[in-house]
Amino acid sequence: MVSVAVGSLILAAMAMVFMTSARSFAAMANYVEMDAGSRNTLDQMTRDVRQAGDLVQFSPTYLKFTTFGQTNSFLIYSWVATSGCLTEWETGNSITNLLLSGCDQLSFSMYDSSFSATTNISQAKGIGVNWTCSRTILGNKTTTEDMQQALIVMRNKPL
Repeated sequence: MVSVAVGSLILAAMAMVFMTSARSFAAMANYVEMDAGSRNTLDQMTRDVRQAGDLVQFSPTYLKFTTFGQTNSFLIYSWVATSGCLTEWETGNSITNLLLSGCDQLSFSMYDSSFSATTNISQAKGIGVNWTCSRTILGNKTTTEDMQQALIVMRNKPL
């Protein structure tokens, strides 16, 4: 009877260690996945915004740029809070790129040539972007957040 009780305690302790390890492993996998997705998104946005032309429409969740050297082609970024997805597409191209998913918060901001915040599109020389993403671990949404922020300078923007 004593050996069954001791064995049960040992098995319970091992099960607790296993569950904690599984949760930690899942959390680390989420961090790695979110970090890789965020880095890829930031790299692609930086490359495309730097190569874009003029910023023609702005809101904290929507950007529209002219395509450099073309008049009727646009590069568009849009974040939809209900789906938590950041998408990118070019007019004239039927392909929509899903850049980020699982985004809890995302906002764009504009900066002038001295990197002061501005609300005037004609003065904008930089685009600030920041987002927070999270995932669930074993069915529970926990603190698996990944925050990214950057300031991207529009190289082809006429001053």
